[in-house]
Amino acid sequence: QEGDRVIASRLAYVKDDPQRYDIVIFKYPDDEKQYYVKRIVGLPGETLSFKNGYTYVNGEKLDESYLPTQGITYPRHEGDTFTVPEGCIFFMGDNRGGSNDSRLLGEPYVPVSNIQGRMLVAISVGSDQSWQGVRWIG
Repeated sequence: QEGDRVIASRLAYVKDDPQRYDIVIFKYPDDEKQYYVKRIVGLPGETLSFKNGYTYVNGEKLDESYLPTQGITYPRHEGDTFTVPEGCIFFMGDNRGGSNDSRLLGEPYVPVSNIQGRMLVAISVGSDQSWQGVRWIG
């Protein structure tokens, strides 16, 4: 949620590569001043497409049971597909209707080197949040 505080591991990818479904903190190539927190959906060499509100990776429907609402994932333009280049990742937020992510930005692919860390804990302290407390992510 916007306004949450997070704890992330900067060492998470020293030995391991980023994996699909990891929630990470990173900077977009065209916005080096702001940090983003999103979920990795597409890995290098994969092709992502969208049909009837669902995400497909290399033609297979992606299991996104972590989403609060199913069937609401759409690209900017009908028929958009994305093939992730080597050394890059494709990100999407869990709030698919309101997420400014790889589907919508001018540069959809983020270099792996822009990842600052893998999120471990989210802490919600604001009274306007839909939940309050500490949530283990990692």
